Amino acid sequence: MCNFRAVYFLAKDRSGGVQRTGLLLFVALLVAFATPSFSGMRPIHVEGANLVTGNQPIRLRGIDWGWWHLSGTRYTEDDMRKQAAWGANVARLVFSYGDLEKLDKTDTWRDDGFKQFDDVIRWGDKYGVYTILDMHVAPGGQSNAPYTDGGRNKIWGDPQYQQRYIDLWKEIARRYRNRPEVAAYELMNEPDTRQPTDAALASLNRRAVAAIRTIDPNKVIVVTGDHMSSASCLTDEIKVDDPNIVYTFHFYDGASDRWVGNLKNGDGSHGTMPWTKIDETFVAPPHVSLLCAMLRSTDNSGDAWFDDVKLEDESGNTLLQSGFDTGPSGFQPERGPQAPMTYDPAVGHDKPGSLRVGGTVSYNGWTSARIRVDAGKTYRLSGWVKLDNATGDTYLSAAFFSDYLLPKAELATHLDSAIAFGRKYNVPLWVGEFGCEASVVPREEQPRWVRDCISLFEGANFNWTYWNYRETTGPDSMALHAEKKDGTDYPVNTMLLAALKDGWRLNGR
Repeated sequence: MCNFRAVYFLAKDRSGGVQRTGLLLFVALLVAFATPSFSGMRPIHVEGANLVTGNQPIRLRGIDWGWWHLSGTRYTEDDMRKQAAWGANVARLVFSYGDLEKLDKTDTWRDDGFKQFDDVIRWGDKYGVYTILDMHVAPGGQSNAPYTDGGRNKIWGDPQYQQRYIDLWKEIARRYRNRPEVAAYELMNEPDTRQPTDAALASLNRRAVAAIRTIDPNKVIVVTGDHMSSASCLTDEIKVDDPNIVYTFHFYDGASDRWVGNLKNGDGSHGTMPWTKIDETFVAPPHVSLLCAMLRSTDNSGDAWFDDVKLEDESGNTLLQSGFDTGPSGFQPERGPQAPMTYDPAVGHDKPGSLRVGGTVSYNGWTSARIRVDAGKTYRLSGWVKLDNATGDTYLSAAFFSDYLLPKAELATHLDSAIAFGRKYNVPLWVGEFGCEASVVPREEQPRWVRDCISLFEGANFNWTYWNYRETTGPDSMALHAEKKDGTDYPVNTMLLAALKDGWRLNGR
């Protein structure tokens, strides 16, 4: 904020003349209005079930800055400017411990990483947007999700990783304890201890809170439940005895594709076989709107290779074509690493490059991304297969899915456990993530689901942030503004933006 009285007397003292004073004051006023500043942003604290700044309640309604530094995603000051213009008042900054910690030595920090933090926080301060710091990847990994340090999930049983985690939070608190534009520290994203009770998470949460409080006694701290942070994971055990805690959960309920069945299971080829073309012609079953191609090899102690996979509709239009000349081409392993699931650059049908499956226990294979199809229409899936001492069955198949969007009344019941937790302990709740893929449901249904969620969140007095602002996964993802891997942008998802702006307008900006 500009202190105009101070500007006036400083100008008068330096110029010694009234006319000069007036000119300098006029210039100072122009600069003050031309460069917005929110350096007077007030710190946020908890009072009962509400967040408060000064003496006024505040609801945080914003968006996630997801995959920051991950998957090639880029954010700039212009993203913050747009977010503020749309009415959002908070950005959840997703980060990995590797952004801030030198991996070759503990207790040493990456000043370049903290500088990039400072840039984002400064942008938020400039445009009046709070920042929440979310540790999306903890040292050693906090779940089996691949992005969490390779899915190692080591933090729960390794005291060294736990200490690194706590030391990093202490360093973050040291740097940002006097920065009111940093609204909160979010301890950990979507933990999954894989244990029957919440004891391991509850213990580490309490240790982290206690360590932060030795440095920063006032900042809001965000705590979540175990088992990937669903609403039902807010349990009594994760409650922390601290007056300045917000509890968070993620909400993706009722906006997904529901598996209907497979084209075929088994009855495939086995033994040793040179490259052979396989065709499957089929009619998409009733209510099916999506499918993924499956390259399967079940109970196979030998090896199978797949190449030149193609899906066509009844008019001959190509919906999928993958030659695997340079990589998996959008296919991914169907199940976890139970067997060698590799891209083989040396073996191929017409050209080197294919997908290999071998040593499978039960079923496994490669699956494509979801492809939109029409129930009742005919499709043809083809591909080339090579076998070497293969047992079991190797075949082409497809998994069928139907769109699944819960009506608002039923969607509301999925929030009951979170609402009950908030009322029981009189604490504020924050939906840290919610989102709906445009590729999973009809595009026009995505904003409808988002509006339903926001309406329910508002009725329950929840704070909320939408997942996700930016992604490099394509225009049919959850992203509001998807970008290409080369750094250029797809168009903003205007229907989704309209739904979010309706919610952000409640911020009164």
